[in-house]
Amino acid sequence: RNEMSYSHMAQDVLGFMDTIGIQRAVLIGHSMGGKVAKSLALSNPDRISGLVILDIAPVTYTENDPSWNAVQGIIQTLKEVDLTPGGKTKRDVDMELRKSVEDPALRAFVLTNLEVISLEDKSQQLRWKINIDAVADQLHKIASFDVQSIDIGGDEGLGVQYLGDTFLIKGGASSFVKGSHMPVISRHFPNYMLTTVKGSGHWVHAESPDATLALMKKYLE
Repeated sequence: RNEMSYSHMAQDVLGFMDTIGIQRAVLIGHSMGGKVAKSLALSNPDRISGLVILDIAPVTYTENDPSWNAVQGIIQTLKEVDLTPGGKTKRDVDMELRKSVEDPALRAFVLTNLEVISLEDKSQQLRWKINIDAVADQLHKIASFDVQSIDIGGDEGLGVQYLGDTFLIKGGASSFVKGSHMPVISRHFPNYMLTTVKGSGHWVHAESPDATLALMKKYLE
């Protein structure tokens, strides 16, 4: 789909849970995925038994935020990668991305969204698994988090809460979760706990996978 509002994406997750017969689940989400998880927890708290949120706050990010600008830059770079047939490999794309995505761990994470498909003439071509054009077009919605639209609209949406346990994992070198965000986090997720992975940036699970996994395991136990 080309629509990427959080209410739509939350309903996608709920539909998947219904399809495979999961009544309740702990949701784990990073960045946009974290906002989707929060949206679903606020709209259907009875279906969510816990949240693990990686380096994102339930707020709207703007172009004045350098961290958000960096994310937009990566998306724009991916959109501009030429994947027309011609024998280009993942290594070629990796080399092309080095100019704008310098961190090799982050670049490797980005490249997991790239796949090889077979064409009718039996040749092969690279393509993005994600709808990169839709993502680029919907960045303004991805940057936002409209709590009012999650509930029934109007001012009543401002008081909606998820009372289950919410575990926030922040990258120590990231500015996506700030002290100024704590009031809105506690307003909607009062039973939250925040921990920091020192030295890690926004892509905390790619930059510090062992530390992130250990924290998740501890929460789930």
